[in-house]
Amino acid sequence: MAEVLISYVFEQPIDVVWRPLRDFGSMSWLPTAGDCRIENGLATDQIGAIRCFPLGDSTVREKLLALSDLDHACSYLLLQGPLPVQNMTGAYRLWTITETGGTFGIWRATFDVADAQKDGAVDQITKLYASGWTNLKKILDGRSKNP
Repeated sequence: MAEVLISYVFEQPIDVVWRPLRDFGSMSWLPTAGDCRIENGLATDQIGAIRCFPLGDSTVREKLLALSDLDHACSYLLLQGPLPVQNMTGAYRLWTITETGGTFGIWRATFDVADAQKDGAVDQITKLYASGWTNLKKILDGRSKNP
């Protein structure tokens, strides 16, 4: 089993950071993702919703496993994607930084992958998750400067 874990600090309060992450039907904050849609007709916050979006030259499909407004957390199962991984579960969660009022977030994935492909898969997922957090921070920073 392989794992990727990315952490990030946002200046904004937790509710501001959670808002775009909570919408399972949108990946607008992930720079390499195209337009996202829920393909099985469920609401974007309904467990079992399946989102589909282009990522580069590939299509990604993910199933919502859990969504908690109380814990500011979401988890999903990768159903289809460009990497040679199996049983990939992704999750992100946010916490309030009590000292500053900002937000601390983690984005984590665990998955099975052949040993020969492990380093490449870990590297690609790490870069994807890091670019997602970085882009979300840029979006949120722009909103806070231009209300």
